Amino acid sequence: MRALYRFLLISCWLSAWSVVAIASPYAYITNQGSDSVSVIDTATNQPIKTIVVGHRPAGVVVSNDGRRVYVSNTESRDISVIDTASLRVIKTIPLGSGPLAIAISPDDQTVYVADWYTHQVFLLDTKTLSQKTQINVGRSPSGLMPDPAGQFLYVANRDDNNIMIIDLPTQRIINTIAVGKAPFGLAYNAKRHELYSANVQAGTVNVIDLTKQSVIAEIAVGLFPYAIAVDAGRARLFVTNQRSNSVSVIDLKQMQTVASIAVGDYPEGIGLHPDQKRLYVANWFDDFVSVIDVNSFEIIAEIETGQGCRAYGAFIAKQ
Repeated sequence: MRALYRFLLISCWLSAWSVVAIASPYAYITNQGSDSVSVIDTATNQPIKTIVVGHRPAGVVVSNDGRRVYVSNTESRDISVIDTASLRVIKTIPLGSGPLAIAISPDDQTVYVADWYTHQVFLLDTKTLSQKTQINVGRSPSGLMPDPAGQFLYVANRDDNNIMIIDLPTQRIINTIAVGKAPFGLAYNAKRHELYSANVQAGTVNVIDLTKQSVIAEIAVGLFPYAIAVDAGRARLFVTNQRSNSVSVIDLKQMQTVASIAVGDYPEGIGLHPDQKRLYVANWFDDFVSVIDVNSFEIIAEIETGQGCRAYGAFIAKQ
């Protein structure tokens, strides 16, 4: 009897482990036109829930531990905090005049929010869910990227055509790097120690060597490049082009665009799945997410969302 009990116990444990092992993370898609977030199960590529948030949500970031999602609501001027276990909003934090870009520190202790109108970056404490402080930056900050060590925060100032580097322990701006016209989305490549800037009005992506803190390449892409996903293992970038309705594929070894993938109308947010096999692209004007096979560059699914899906930020959970 004892042997049978042990066998059943081990079998149940293995079954539970198998379910966890094959579980796929969720994608959280902000829908600006319907004031909501679509939750997509990436195992099935099906939406499983719609969560009502503030007015005109755009920016989104999932915490590194996967327990929370933070959403910037541009016109209600606040941040919605979603608990991923219950899939509901647990807090709404009034903030600034036009919160847009949003990011989180590697230790999940601080959320960074760029305010389009006040030209500041706000720092939120994730324990108290309240504002800690703010840092004055350039005009119309539109992109944020913390480095994995938690030492620096990179800020794209769209109307100043530059990237600011903030030293987080001192909260001081230590350098400003000129880039192409109207920088927006930023992406970081730890493997190459590079930062990438999508320059909307220039139709280019700048490659910044972070050791030298200078631009080392400018790569032509489509019209109005907006956001960037890094495929570090294959030395590639994927860039959404709003007015070309496409995703540009950049080979970092050649430092040039090598392919273009047609997607929906006005693509914005883009994210590489943790399995490194799929890309998710939010098409703002078509209200669906395109799923791309990163090897074949083929569209393998289209997922209906709410109106005006943007998903600007790190919208796919890491676990």
